[in-house]
Amino acid sequence: MNKRLTSLIVFIVAVGLIAYVVATTQPRVGAEEGMIAPDFTLPLWHTGEEAELSSFRGDIVVLNLWASWCPPCREEMPELIELSNNYKGKGVKVVGVNLALQERSPEDADEFMEEFGVDFPTFVDQPNEERRGVVSTLYNIDSIPFTYVIDRDGVIVKVYRGLVRYEWLEEFIEEIR
Repeated sequence: MNKRLTSLIVFIVAVGLIAYVVATTQPRVGAEEGMIAPDFTLPLWHTGEEAELSSFRGDIVVLNLWASWCPPCREEMPELIELSNNYKGKGVKVVGVNLALQERSPEDADEFMEEFGVDFPTFVDQPNEERRGVVSTLYNIDSIPFTYVIDRDGVIVKVYRGLVRYEWLEEFIEEIR
């Protein structure tokens, strides 16, 4: 009887160890190059009206995920505004997503938008059933800023994790236009 119990315990521990290794070595799954950009419907900061990311199909979209307290987000925002202004009416849209659940308060995002004069469409992420942000979950965001370049058909063609520069975006956009 003792030998059976020992064998059972060893078996259970082995299965648990294998399950742990498999679970912790899985690749990061999220929105990656070559995938259709996950669609979402969220309110826009400027109007409060709900819109869909897919409503921008037909244009190249530079989708930037940010929070007001994030130093790289603050550093890149003037360049994103410049990019938006320089490509107005040229088939390229800069679109922001404020990761609102990461903000200390809604007023912080409001102050950020006003401080920088952000005038491009900006979604406000909302909690889902797991109390994580809809976009944070769909795109599996584990750090910010994150910037995606999405082609006219809705396919993610470039992912920038961390700070992004105007020159990098402009060069890539010109390649795919």
